[in-house]
Amino acid sequence: MEPIMKVEVVTPEESMGDVIGDLNKRRGMVQGMDDARSGAKIVKAMVPLAEMFGYVTALRTITSGRATSSMEYDHHEAVSSSIAKAILEENKGRADLV
Repeated sequence: MEPIMKVEVVTPEESMGDVIGDLNKRRGMVQGMDDARSGAKIVKAMVPLAEMFGYVTALRTITSGRATSSMEYDHHEAVSSSIAKAILEENKGRADLV
């Protein structure tokens, strides 16, 4: 099991595609997009916590420091079998049990 975080990113519209691409690369599932009052876009996604380390730095780079993000715990979800196998092999466990 791994923790899944609810992530909201407020970003300028011109950076929205790059932000969504980065969230997808982190195994995130985009839940929707809204308009902010300032003309920016709000991207909502569910992303595993393990993929979120270093995200603020990456977001700053992608948007030239013009985006903000917030993250809160949502639920736990089962890890995919390929990732579970990699974790077990890394820890010298029995990957054949997965």
